Amino acid sequence: MRFPRLPVRACASLALLGCACSSLGAQTLPEVVVTATRTERPAQETLVDQVVIDAAEIARSGATTLTELLRARAGVEISQNGGAGAISGVFLRGTKTAQTLVLIDGVRMENPSGGGANLEYLPLSVIERVEVIRGPASALYGSAAIGGVIQIFTRGGAGPSTSALLAVGTQGSSQGQAGFARETGDGRTRVNASLSAERTGGFEATRPGSPDYQADRDGHRRVAASAGLSHRLDGGWQLNATALATDGRAAYDDISSTPQTAKLSYRTSTLGLAARGPLAAGWTTELRLGQSGIDYAYQAFSFAPRTASDSLLWLNTLALPGGRLEIGLEHLAQRMSGDGVSVGGMPYTRLKRRTDAGFAAWELVAGDHRLRMQVRHDHIETVGAEPTAAIGWGWQWLPGWRLRASWASSFRAPTFDDLYSPFGANPSLRPERGQGAEIAVEHRGAAGSGASLVFFENRIRDAIELDGSYVPRNLARARVQGASLSLTRPWAGLRWQASATVQDARGEREDAAGASQRLARRARVFGVLGAQWQQGPWMVDGRWTAQGDRVDTLGQKLAGYGIVDLTVSRRIDARWEVFARAGNLGDRDYQTAAGYVMPGRTLWAGLRFSER
Repeated sequence: MRFPRLPVRACASLALLGCACSSLGAQTLPEVVVTATRTERPAQETLVDQVVIDAAEIARSGATTLTELLRARAGVEISQNGGAGAISGVFLRGTKTAQTLVLIDGVRMENPSGGGANLEYLPLSVIERVEVIRGPASALYGSAAIGGVIQIFTRGGAGPSTSALLAVGTQGSSQGQAGFARETGDGRTRVNASLSAERTGGFEATRPGSPDYQADRDGHRRVAASAGLSHRLDGGWQLNATALATDGRAAYDDISSTPQTAKLSYRTSTLGLAARGPLAAGWTTELRLGQSGIDYAYQAFSFAPRTASDSLLWLNTLALPGGRLEIGLEHLAQRMSGDGVSVGGMPYTRLKRRTDAGFAAWELVAGDHRLRMQVRHDHIETVGAEPTAAIGWGWQWLPGWRLRASWASSFRAPTFDDLYSPFGANPSLRPERGQGAEIAVEHRGAAGSGASLVFFENRIRDAIELDGSYVPRNLARARVQGASLSLTRPWAGLRWQASATVQDARGEREDAAGASQRLARRARVFGVLGAQWQQGPWMVDGRWTAQGDRVDTLGQKLAGYGIVDLTVSRRIDARWEVFARAGNLGDRDYQTAAGYVMPGRTLWAGLRFSER
């Protein structure tokens, strides 16, 4: 792999400095993650590039939307067609939204129509934890995981708790949230629930001169509820149920509608049921049922898709001498219906699709070395069979220090819009197929300090991108290569967090005589610098987020930008806390999608209650 020489040398120097400083002090308790292997594992035992954003980090960040929270992580870029509720995208390591799989409490959340999970529909207020896997993960999760996986865990946590939040802000914004979790006296049964509501009057999201410009404010409102129930049976068996539902309405700007009719209503839902326990000594099995839906309707015209994805997973984990074996079967059934989809003058040519898959993973530990191999075979109706594989290796050569390397193949099936839509479909599209590799050096130190430097490359054959007429086409190839640096450490009374990514994301069309072009909305350089100060009841968090120049779908130039967000909070007592936040403190005018402006300076203030 070839990487830009000067940026990578700078990253390496900073990583070594950060690692050396973070090595002081005792080691922290091991952090447990789920997404890397689909089972709970200590983070230091996994062999992927991952990041965990817990409840404390979400509160410190002061973020008000999920995309705002995600963009503060290495290797993650976002795009928005305006403010809250507007169409949003996420780019993991230069891959696009539809190439990233999203899970909610283990349930696949995917829009069969266009791919992706419509992140703008998901409220941050009911989210307790987010795990992000950066890099190909199709050998474990199947289609769509070319760029990685984002798993969202709704509020629940451990032990009894009560939470509440009330906040108001500029642009007529307000937010409220309340939740609880309770356990029986013997700790065997646990129930939790959370309810939130938010609204904003919005702002003018398009620029004058844009074909979509409308002189109005684009507001948004949403209510959301989540719930969970778990019960521990005799013999080590555990039963779990989770649910999430949202209902929202958003205004937008569009060339084919008016300010009175440019309205979108939506609903999302996920339901998960799981049973897990031992079948024999060293053999644990898990059966998981899931259902998710993304429904939305436009007031301006008759297009109201109702989508559903039903999933079934059977996962078995067997302890072996020196390691473990995982074997699983998975089924996914997706369907669409509604106005403009199954009824109307021009319906989709196909409304259902089924996927059946089997996978296995073998993990071996030998001294300070760990090896993991995965294989998977998917069969997708109308698309065909897709095999994938992955191998990862890690070496813990010193306490807290690890060197690892991995390779993985991946794929993504074309969406229903790509293949079956009456407008702009391309039935001859081939699945995207990729191969990715990475090399990383990582360090975990005291009090959550650490550093990592990751060199990565992802080559995608037949990558699907829109042409100038917004028709999906297969590129001859796409390639993303680069390096990401992450640092966390205390210094001078502050807790510093920094991340920087240098990448080259390019694609070649089959009809372009081998000429390459930059992939839309991906910057060559982007990163975040943050610092937290805490003294007694006071906490101050400041973050500078920067992104280099980009191009959009039709070649429009998007200038680079840097914005500052500042959050201040004061704890009144062990349960009550007041906070205030200034977003885009410098009132920077910038775009992440051509013709659409991002929010200017915003102010929030509120009161938070938390008891455990």
